[in-house]
Amino acid sequence: MLATVTFLSVNCASTPEKPTEPEVKAKPAPPPPPPKFTPTSYHTAMKEEMRKSFQKADEIIIGVHSGSHEDDVYGLTYYFEDFISFDKTTLAWGPVMHVIFQVLPIGLQPEIISQNEFQNLSDLDKVGICWDSYEQVRDVYLIEGEKMLIFLEQEYDEENNRSYRNLIDTYPVTKECNARAVFDLMIRDLYLR
Repeated sequence: MLATVTFLSVNCASTPEKPTEPEVKAKPAPPPPPPKFTPTSYHTAMKEEMRKSFQKADEIIIGVHSGSHEDDVYGLTYYFEDFISFDKTTLAWGPVMHVIFQVLPIGLQPEIISQNEFQNLSDLDKVGICWDSYEQVRDVYLIEGEKMLIFLEQEYDEENNRSYRNLIDTYPVTKECNARAVFDLMIRDLYLR
């Protein structure tokens, strides 16, 4: 009988649990450096401003500015289409979405430049659209028919029971501005520190 009790107590005793290691999530890899891109001084200034906007943004996209409309409730509303979104968790750009969405410029009134006007600008003026700062105030531009890098806040209007995207900042994705390359460099700087 004593042997049976000893056998049962040995086999029924719980084995000591091994301490579980906390799961360490791998840090996502930032985008690779842009090929054949040498930043200029205005690109460096753009990168610093993008970093500030990145910290505030709920959503970052690159989309084609397709026009604007006067909304009855919110006033001037801008439209973008064929956009890609940046995922802050994975540090990667998503696939192209062929939809149109609206953005409200609350607190930010960008100057609209038509495609024809943009084509006729001098190289210096095209650089000014990328980064034109006078007395610490920067002019912000939207170019119709061109891709734009856009930083957005998601807001909710309880009174009208509507959610909306508020424009924080924007940069043209043109060969002069190279906003996508500057953004990728900014992400690399943030996450390779």
